[in-house]
Amino acid sequence: MRYASLVVSALASIALATAFVGGSASAAPSPVAASAAARDLDFDPSELRLFKDAESGKHYWYMTYEVVNKTGSEVRFAPRIDLVVDDGRILAQGEGVPSGVVRSIKSFLGNELLEDQFEILGQVLPGKEHAKSGLVVFRADDLNPTELTVMVQGLSKETEKRPHPKSGEMVTLRKTVRIDYLVPGDPKPRGSMTYPLVNREWIFR
Repeated sequence: MRYASLVVSALASIALATAFVGGSASAAPSPVAASAAARDLDFDPSELRLFKDAESGKHYWYMTYEVVNKTGSEVRFAPRIDLVVDDGRILAQGEGVPSGVVRSIKSFLGNELLEDQFEILGQVLPGKEHAKSGLVVFRADDLNPTELTVMVQGLSKETEKRPHPKSGEMVTLRKTVRIDYLVPGDPKPRGSMTYPLVNREWIFR
């Protein structure tokens, strides 16, 4: 029953996507024309996992993804990926994450093609055969959240101007992929434990 109530809670929060996230307007996506969508990079994320560093005892959330360029031309990929905790905190990927932790996770996953946030920067050639595989790691300052949201910018050049809900000033929002994860119960710091992706959508943030 508790898990079911968490799912309901997660889906309810998704429906309220017009709330502010860390001072940036996060609104439900406007309809995207097919011609505009065709210029976006495809982003396929994994489920979320929790890693415990044996040396420090600290915990880290991580996920992997594949990015594919179906635009027909070469595209530069320089993503900004943030984690939004259900209490409103925002963490940038790699912020406060030691390089040794990233190496340990990559070694555990055993994927030689997996690239960290710095290695993956650069041009993405068109076609599935040129897909890039990335690793994203965030600090897990506490293990209490039941919902975690990952925001990914850098997949689209599309922007939209909207008035700020508080000041009324026009602000530029960027087309962003929002990915919601559910963390039911007590998270276990085992590399094999996964936490499900419950929603993925385009928004302007």
